[in-house]
Amino acid sequence: MDEPVQHVELAFRPKESFTAPVSSIRKPGDQIVVSTEAKEHHATQGKSHAARRSRRYARPATESLKIPAQKEAPVQKEPVVHEWSDVPGPLHEAVLASLKEVCHDLDTLDKSGYKVREMTQEDLEGYAKCVNCRERKRVLDTKSRTVCFYHPMKRNHQEKQYKNPCCGKKRACASLPAHVYAPVQDFLLENWQNYRLTPSPEAGLCRPRQVVALDCEMVEVEGGSAEVAQICAVDILTGEVIVDKYVVPSRAVADWRTPWSGMSQKRLEEMKEAGKTVNGWEEAREALWAHIDPDTILVGQSLQHDLDIMRMVHLRVIDTAILSREAVAKDCKQNWGLKRLCKQMLDRDIQQSRSGHDCLEDTMATREVVLWCVRHPDKFQDWATSQRQWKKKADAHWKSKQKESDKIQVKKPRESVSQVLAE
Repeated sequence: MDEPVQHVELAFRPKESFTAPVSSIRKPGDQIVVSTEAKEHHATQGKSHAARRSRRYARPATESLKIPAQKEAPVQKEPVVHEWSDVPGPLHEAVLASLKEVCHDLDTLDKSGYKVREMTQEDLEGYAKCVNCRERKRVLDTKSRTVCFYHPMKRNHQEKQYKNPCCGKKRACASLPAHVYAPVQDFLLENWQNYRLTPSPEAGLCRPRQVVALDCEMVEVEGGSAEVAQICAVDILTGEVIVDKYVVPSRAVADWRTPWSGMSQKRLEEMKEAGKTVNGWEEAREALWAHIDPDTILVGQSLQHDLDIMRMVHLRVIDTAILSREAVAKDCKQNWGLKRLCKQMLDRDIQQSRSGHDCLEDTMATREVVLWCVRHPDKFQDWATSQRQWKKKADAHWKSKQKESDKIQVKKPRESVSQVLAE
């Protein structure tokens, strides 16, 4: 059993910081002793470099200061360059203990769409959906034999229909004696059969990392499925980039999704020539497994999609989307995106490039968000309170919109269910 670690206020320091010793700072009245050789050298260097002296450090002319009509040019502030946080070595155990406390339980992961065990044949059959009510098949539950209740006319979300046009009510208005399940697509069955638990490391390999931030970029391949195109993993404690690989998809690419993935055929060819690629999602998974084990804490934003794309089952997870959502409210269903979290928590802008997301930037940003949450618990709660108030106002706004939409639909003639079925 792990010994409890005393809570420590995390003091972060920027990289490559330098503080001059107190003894080297001159005080007023101190006498400075300069040798004769130093004086002669200084005079010679001053004459030779006077012509090349930068105007930035030249003394301003006194005549220009006497002219009242001349206005000084506005001072342009240099852009602020953000540095990623550096966690000092003595604080690694305290940070690790804080992160262990916020890991999600299996029930939370399961409700959020994570795979919590390797897939079985019954699980695969359970992904069949009813063509009428869209309910998933429950192969391990007697409820799968119940009557199918559904709406003959579906809502059109593009027209902002908040209620079903067939009856104007939320409750289903039609029924069938049983569900009609559509067959599960072949590529989904093939993908789900390849899910594996994170293995234990082999003897003689490097020591597994304790906490790792992970992000993947994806492209669409033939058949309608997605495959990983880039994978980045960063050690949260040290800030070291342990995996940064581009992935050659195993199938022909149908859509590069460049505005989001940042990937293109040209970029992938360049990475091939540079030797920064691996072939297929299996090699990408092996590259990650070389640095982690089942006890490693994986951190990511909506990480279930990244684990799904590599057919991974991992049970020690911190999802910044779940972490922020549960802080606002336990029953909250809204997710805050990584870009929004970085702006609100860190006052930092990410994903500004028009050529797509930077996978490594997103990974480092996720690391920064989770460190901020455990470093500043009071500020994190203040953020959650402000977002709770904002959500309350937003919900009230959308309710008023729904009422206006209901009034408009009442004025329109409503089609009966029999007319819909006849069509």
